[in-house]
Amino acid sequence: MQSKNIEEIKLKKVKHKDCYIYFFSKEYEELGKNIVDKEINIKKILKDSKRNYVCLIEYKGKSYVFKEPRNEYRIIQRKIMTFFKRGESLSTLINVNEAIDIKKINNFARPLIAVVQRRYGLITYSALVMENIKEKEEIKEKYVDEIINLMKKVHSSKIYHGDFNLSNFLIDENNNIRIIDTQAKKMLFGNYRAHYDMLTMKIDTYNQLIYPYKKNIFYYMALGIKKFKKISFVKKIGEIRGRLRDKK
Repeated sequence: MQSKNIEEIKLKKVKHKDCYIYFFSKEYEELGKNIVDKEINIKKILKDSKRNYVCLIEYKGKSYVFKEPRNEYRIIQRKIMTFFKRGESLSTLINVNEAIDIKKINNFARPLIAVVQRRYGLITYSALVMENIKEKEEIKEKYVDEIINLMKKVHSSKIYHGDFNLSNFLIDENNNIRIIDTQAKKMLFGNYRAHYDMLTMKIDTYNQLIYPYKKNIFYYMALGIKKFKKISFVKKIGEIRGRLRDKK
């Protein structure tokens, strides 16, 4: 008998007004409905930009992280692609819970709820609720070797981060390393994404990194893309595109 994945076994889906609420634990259904009704208790805004909105919310005495990935429905190209995809919030909910419960990588911050609104098959709004990790005031550079070893474990499970830098890792109160800000997507093209993750850390954050992987064709492809993006005129084009997107 073919084994089922976590989505088939556990994922629950409830429609409330014009949104669908997804969750794995029934205890979060009411909170999901409160989000749709815009009846959430915002304690602190962490980020409020055209790309993302992130805040801390409180519900029944507990604190959670709430995120709206606005680019997904703000940028027309990305919005069109949502016709064929789950979307960032739902993908994160499913992928990260599977990494924790099936792959047994307990370092991920657990997502709890995804809210998705669609019109004509396109996402017009989405939100994600995650556990709020109480971060310990630590110099993360002290943990860089442990973080790299953790990412090697993640890659060995055929999962990649997508933005492998120290800012996307927290040290919790028990000195455990926790992974944040990732959809935990599966690697489908050899180990290209593993190399891209590791090169992002080495080139952008930690130059002293002793490269841990064998340098194959996927390494040189990832290195070529990283270097291409560093070329000044390419960076300038990216900045112009960003400004144009912001102006629509």
